[in-house]
Formats: sequence, structure tokens, C-alpha cells
Amino acid sequence: MNKFKRALAKLFWNDTFILIIVILNCVVIFLQCYGAHFKYLSYWDNFFTIIFMIEVTVKVNSLGFKEYWKDRWNRRDYVITVISALSLGQFFYESTFVDTIGFVTVLRSFRALKLIRILKFIPNLSSFVKSIQLAVKTTSIIMLAFFILLFIVSIMTCTLFRNVAPEYFANPIDSIYNTFRIFTVEGWYEIPDSITDGASSAVMTNLVRLYFCVILFFGGIIGMGLITSLLVDVMASDNNDEVLEKMKSLEEKINELSRKLDEKKE
Repeated sequence: MNKFKRALAKLFWNDTFILIIVILNCVVIFLQCYGAHFKYLSYWDNFFTIIFMIEVTVKVNSLGFKEYWKDRWNRRDYVITVISALSLGQFFYESTFVDTIGFVTVLRSFRALKLIRILKFIPNLSSFVKSIQLAVKTTSIIMLAFFILLFIVSIMTCTLFRNVAPEYFANPIDSIYNTFRIFTVEGWYEIPDSITDGASSAVMTNLVRLYFCVILFFGGIIGMGLITSLLVDVMASDNNDEVLEKMKSLEEKINELSRKLDEKKE
């Protein structure tokens, strides 16, 4: 029995084995989402879920829950496994009432969370995540200003065009969504063109187009461009700092070596 437990622990502490399981689970979920309805796909998906549950159990027993919980990836694995394990409940909730409210569908959707686990095996991911966190923290004020601008412009646009173009600006939520589309240069010319179709006045048509051009310029070109450039600059500067630190360390070693050579000559 002890030999079996050791073999089991060795297997589930093997990152290669876990990576293979994650990749196979990704393939199964992909086929299910693609519309493949092979008889045993759902069984395989649930089998992988059980494998992940066993993995968490083995690691918690090996380390103790307190020590296990200290590691960030272990915390993510634990939460993802517990949530995705809810999908196993589909076998116990097949009543017409539950299907009607879509509860089983929600449970099944949790299995997609298991795909997040593949991020664990990406090299230098923690360094990349730290760079993103630093970039977001540094540009938080700019982002806040951008979202305030988006909100103000969306309310103005909703007030101006809710009756003219209800398919885009019927309410503030639709207006925020479509204004953000314009900021991202997505359909920025289609929306004003649909508003000006059938307009009786050329002056009004030009004013509408000018209004949306101004929105695109300040929100899209300047706003989105500024945020993007700042994020890239902060992430690049973080990498540059690391390079400079290594160069400084190398320079110190060279100076130390030169000093020792000079002492020997003397």
C-alpha cells in the first residue's frame, strides 16, 4: 500500500504527466465546443476532471493544506479544480426543471476553466505577469481618465442619437459598447453612415460625420494609442532595467578581475 501511495505521489508530482493530461483535456474540450458529439467525449472530460481532483488530493496530503496553499499556482489549481468539479453534477441533475433554467449548461461550461492550467507550463510566465501588473499599475490613472472619457462621450452620443439610431445608442449600455467600438476603429465609419442615410440636410450629414471623426481622433487615435504606447514602454523599461542590472554586475566583475591582475603584476 505504501509503495502504491509513493508511486501515485511520484506520478502526480510529475509535471510532464500533468501537462499531457491538460493537453489531452484541451483536445477533448475543443472537440466538444466544435460540435463533435462522440459518445465517449463527455466521459473522457469527466475522467480528466477526476484526475485533477486526485492530483490536488495527493499534493495536499504530501505538503499539508497550509504549505500547499502558500504557492500561487497551487491556489489557482485548487480553485479551478473545485469549480470544474461542479460539472460532474450534470449526472445528478437531469430533471426537466433544471435543464429549463440552464443549470446543467452552466455546470458544463466550468470545464473550460481547466484550460487555464496550461499557462503554468509556459516558461518565464511569472516574469511576464509581473511586467503586466507593473504596466497596469503605472498607467492606472491614464486608464481611469480614458474610461471617464468613454462614459461621458457615450452618454452624449446616447442623448443625441438614441432616436435616430436605436440599434446602436438606444440606452447607455449599448452606447458605451458602440462608442468603444469606434475607439478601437471597429466600424467607426459604418455607424455614422447608417445615421446619415436618408438625411435631408447635407450640413447635418457633415456635422454627424465630423462628430464621429472627433470621437475617433481623441478616443481612438490619442486615447487608445496613448494607453498602448505607455503599456509597451513600461513593459520594455522593466526588461531594460533587468538588462542594465546584469550589465552593471558584469562590469563590477570585470573591474574586480582587473584589480586582481594589477595586484599580481605589482
